[in-house]
Parts: sequence; structure tokens; C-alpha cells
Amino acid sequence: MDISFTSTDPAVIEHFPPRPANKLVPDWYRDLDMWKKNQYPGEGWPTIKHCVPVQDMITSGYILTNPYDTIIQPFEAEGVTDYTTKSVVRDYVKSHDYQQCPIKINGTAKHYFKINQPWIVRTPPGYSCLFIQPFYHFEERYTLMPSIVDTDDHDLEVSLPGYALTDTEFKLELGQPLIQIIPFKRDEWAMTVEHAPGVRSRLEFMRFAGLAGYRTLFHKKKLFK
Repeated sequence: MDISFTSTDPAVIEHFPPRPANKLVPDWYRDLDMWKKNQYPGEGWPTIKHCVPVQDMITSGYILTNPYDTIIQPFEAEGVTDYTTKSVVRDYVKSHDYQQCPIKINGTAKHYFKINQPWIVRTPPGYSCLFIQPFYHFEERYTLMPSIVDTDDHDLEVSLPGYALTDTEFKLELGQPLIQIIPFKRDEWAMTVEHAPGVRSRLEFMRFAGLAGYRTLFHKKKLFK
């Protein structure tokens, strides 16, 4: 399958192209040992690096990075967090009003900033994309809100709304990961719930397979390039 990324900014295309997520694995994960040793020789605990579902989440899809130096300054106005922004590109960051999503976050009403990233994403017919902040990069200054976009028909840049997690000024650095894009095929689904007494679960076999159980019994390779 082919996913295409189109931008009207040649500098962004040259210097900040989309990249497969497996090329932007966070440093802490890449450098982590598979085992965390304790004080007793020969003993220890498996780290999160053993978890194949986490590995798949970190490495699936594509990541758009920040192409423009941008500063976001939160401030309070009439009991609501608002923002002033500075960027080398006009209207790179705009806003949504709190009343458009009137939910208090950690007890605080916040307006929402909106990053107008410069890429149009297109997928083949029947395929949509999940747009989600790369969770395991553990961004502590702000959150971008996830969405699903029907990228087989949508032919505009997808904006990225978010809110600050801090009340101090922060900078969106050049090249930092902004959003992870995971394409998927749309299908219709119906839910069933059932009990199957006496059926031996593969989970029992995992007890014998140890830490490699999921990788051996369940995992399917995913490829993004």
C-alpha cells in the first residue's frame, strides 16, 4: 500500500520530511536494556523493551516533525488558560475556544492551540489514518488531541489541536516529533460477547513459552518504509 505526503513548502520537504516511526524511536527506549538487574547476581526483571505490543506502537506508521521554530506562552485570562504564540510562519499556530470543547483539564478550563502542520496525507480508497501524539516520547509540556481522518478523500492539511500542560513558556523545537500517523483499513464491525467453557486458552501456552510467548504465538510483522 502507498501513503503519500504532499507539501507546498519546498524547505519543509527537504529538511523535515515525514519519517517512518521506526526511524524516530525515542532515545530512552533505544538505549534501554532488555533486563533490569537487581542487587542479586543472576536475577532481575524484564523491562518494557520485552513488550512486543509496545514495540509495535512505537514503530508503527509515520511521524511528522516540527518544521518551524515556534514559542507558545500560556497565560490566564478570565479564569481560562489562553496562549500567545510566536512562529517564523504566520498562522502556523491558531486557536480553538474553550467552549468548543468545554472540559476542564486537571481542574482548569483551557482554550486550545491548533498547529497547522503543512502536510496533506493521502491513502488508497478505503483507508483512514489515526493521528496521535507519539505516546512513548512522553512529551510533558503539551498534549495534542488524537483524531481519525479519512485520508482517502480528505485533501487538506490536518490541523493538530492541543493544550498546554504547563503554565510557563515552551518552545516547539525544530525536528521534534509532533504527530504519529498510522494508516488502517476501514471495515464494518459487529460485537459479540460469549463464554466458551472448557476451551483451553493460548494464554496457558504462554506460561510455558515465557517472555517470548506473545512474539511466538500472536505477533504479526508490520512494515512501514
